[in-house]
Amino acid sequence: MCDRTCYSFFLVTLFFQVTSCTVSKDTRRNEFIQLQKGKIKDDTSFVYTLPYEAGKKHRMVQGYFSHFSHKNRAALDFKMKRGTIICAARGGVVVRVKQDSNKGRLNKKYRPDGNMVIIQHNDGSRAGYWHLKQNGAMVKVGDTVVQG
Repeated sequence: MCDRTCYSFFLVTLFFQVTSCTVSKDTRRNEFIQLQKGKIKDDTSFVYTLPYEAGKKHRMVQGYFSHFSHKNRAALDFKMKRGTIICAARGGVVVRVKQDSNKGRLNKKYRPDGNMVIIQHNDGSRAGYWHLKQNGAMVKVGDTVVQG
């Protein structure tokens, strides 16, 4: 019979197996891991901020290339209450906004319905902010946003 300690160990082990990185064929995954470990250096020294108001805290529930739904994506998900203000992690120009959907589930078929804002930075890179509230975007295409 497994005691409470054994059961806790099992749950922790299961949690890490479910949330850990999965093997990906995306070549960017290997580059990203090398960046994380300091084996290669990025060509920019730009420091990104977290995508919420300074002084606030939110739990990260999914990380880069995670097993759940970020298998080929360098993306982060944070647990936030509906209506929480989302801030730009880096400044740029808004190139896409979708905020008309009230649909959304874990099933892939709902991915096109996701509300989001996409910002293009001066160096050509982009950041996407997904899982937004219906009609909750405070920007429109063409707006210039600043970090934070």
